[in-house]
Amino acid sequence: MIIKNQDKIAEISHLIPPNLNMFGVSDHQNDKVLKKIYGLQLKKMRLMRGYTQTRVANAVNVTFQQIQKYEKGVNAVSIINELKLSEFLNCDRNYFVQPITENGYKFLTKRGNGYGNNRD
Repeated sequence: MIIKNQDKIAEISHLIPPNLNMFGVSDHQNDKVLKKIYGLQLKKMRLMRGYTQTRVANAVNVTFQQIQKYEKGVNAVSIINELKLSEFLNCDRNYFVQPITENGYKFLTKRGNGYGNNRD
């Protein structure tokens, strides 16, 4: 199972850059990219820990279908569930958005708010 998961983890890692390329198109698109990246990172961490969606769902008190939706980027994760997930998976909550922040992407755009572009 570990080897099988390693293949899936590698596959997930390859899905992140194409999604990041869509960041900065619009606020709506940024929201979609954030949910997708978050979901890919969640799935990757779950597989690295060797957990099923059901086990994670039970730990944070949601359905496994909700975990599926998080992982597919369909639903956003609430702050309380993010805290539960990071505690259960024993990772920093910033892990889930790390590909975005490590690449210098910003959520505030220059629209009279005094901030620069989406990316430094």
